[in-house]
Amino acid sequence: MRQEASLEQWKILYEAATRIKKFKPWEKFWDMDLIGICNGDEEDTVFYSIIGRGGDCYGIAAGLAVLVLFLVLLY
Repeated sequence: MRQEASLEQWKILYEAATRIKKFKPWEKFWDMDLIGICNGDEEDTVFYSIIGRGGDCYGIAAGLAVLVLFLVLLY
């Protein structure tokens, strides 16, 4: 069953987004540059893609290892 985020969780998320925005990582990365962070087992690796180098929009896309690699191979 889906559980809604609390106001405190939303606050933490927005604070993190504000800190990331100050770093402007989209000025250093392209959207096809994948950053993998492994927390334990390889199956737990999460890949991130920094979006926004083109200037249209900004963001960070995240996905689990198998799904991201599959989508990259299709792209």
